[in-house]
Amino acid sequence: MNAFRSNSQTMPVFSLPARGPLLGEDYAPPRRLYVTLFPLLLMLAAMITWAVSDETAMVMASVVATIIAVYTLWEWLFRFGPTRFSTLLAMSSLLGYCTGTLNTWLTLPRGRLSLAQIMGSDEGILARAIAAVLICAAFLYFFGELYERPLFGREFRIPMDQRTYLLIYLGTLLVIVGFLTHQLAYMGLTHGEGGKQNVFGVFILWMFTPLVAMSIAVFLATPRGATKVAVGICSTILFVLLMALGRRVLIYTGVEILFALRLTGYRVQGSTFKKVFLVMLLGFCVVVGALSFMLLRIAGWHAGGGRSDQAISLVERIQTAIGWVQDGSALERTTQASASNVEKRTFVIQFFADVLEGSSRATTGMGEDLMGQIGSTIPRAINWNKDSSFGEEDLADRLFGLTWGDAPNSTLTAGAIDFGLVGVILYPLMIVTLAKFVANFIFRRVPAFPAAIVGLSFIFQMLQTEGNLSTPLVTIRNAVIFAAVLYFYSRLPTFRLQR
Repeated sequence: MNAFRSNSQTMPVFSLPARGPLLGEDYAPPRRLYVTLFPLLLMLAAMITWAVSDETAMVMASVVATIIAVYTLWEWLFRFGPTRFSTLLAMSSLLGYCTGTLNTWLTLPRGRLSLAQIMGSDEGILARAIAAVLICAAFLYFFGELYERPLFGREFRIPMDQRTYLLIYLGTLLVIVGFLTHQLAYMGLTHGEGGKQNVFGVFILWMFTPLVAMSIAVFLATPRGATKVAVGICSTILFVLLMALGRRVLIYTGVEILFALRLTGYRVQGSTFKKVFLVMLLGFCVVVGALSFMLLRIAGWHAGGGRSDQAISLVERIQTAIGWVQDGSALERTTQASASNVEKRTFVIQFFADVLEGSSRATTGMGEDLMGQIGSTIPRAINWNKDSSFGEEDLADRLFGLTWGDAPNSTLTAGAIDFGLVGVILYPLMIVTLAKFVANFIFRRVPAFPAAIVGLSFIFQMLQTEGNLSTPLVTIRNAVIFAAVLYFYSRLPTFRLQR
């Protein structure tokens, strides 16, 4: 609606964004493959693996899981499959636990020892844990495909307008300010005394990865001109700064970039070779970013001087890394550290296996883990006396007589600690249901581009395997709080000159 009218040749015009169906109306129907074949294959492989409970069965189950997960990823990204939280969480669980185990089994030198022996575990415990992951994924595939509506309609597109570009510019500025004011640093947020977090830093981190994905997608879809150059500069700055947050963050963001292209309507024109080349170029950038992050990590070890990892600033790490680049040792240091890390780092099943086994022979937490992690997500503005000392690993150690202290936890480990195999099935379904409810609530109230930012923040969460139960709960909390900021931004009138 025009707020001013005039007979002059040029006049200022203020307008508010129009309301309408923001996320599309053409939603993909359930797919037979995901309702029947995948759940059946996963359940069959899980039952055989649970019954046999040896390394051979574990490896075969991991192969089945990997094939299904890779197909799901390929269809979602390259065949424009529907986006369902349940499908993404099932896929990430299979890739993280099963493909990760398969990678360690294939790459870790161990002579004649079994993987369980070299890791100090038991073949049966590991096999049953893999089977439990397959059972969880089967339920997610089946119920998600039947009852969860896709996140975006097939015709949904981000408007390439002034408001979208302005949000990219402002978001890039906020991220730069966040690093300059040390609200963001190496590995993410800077924590204050007692683990306190600054609201400004939390907001920037929440929208950082969705902003990177959307800015690169918008850059590719923008026609040539000054605007494309400006968005390209913003995209480059954001991607370079993203390297400080971690390798997994880079990988997940790379996946989100490929998905975000769909939301802009961008299509790669030309031969299949050109399309493959662009995907390989993105993969190359992610690899370079991951190696750069690893260089910063070992630079921190070198510059530590007995200090904790958090006490070493990003500037110190960069200075040390630059010195290694100048003397020519940077690449060798990074590749050696990365090769050693990749062999064992993907083996994240062991903690889950131990707590699942513990839940079968001791009394479970009966919801204690869930309550503790819900309490940790309550902002201090509401609960000044919040106890930040709760730890899932400490609870598991106390309940089941373990000695982990620190471990790769997830929604599945929380479910196993609280209710055993039943919790492993129910907790992921609970998280998906809650996330979808909150996302739908927000999507009805914000325009397209802010809705895409919120949607990508949820997708980023669903792609992660590691992260305790409070991680998705914090994502949901932040979406509710910070979507209000995007809403008020979207309701601001735009200004232009009209002749």
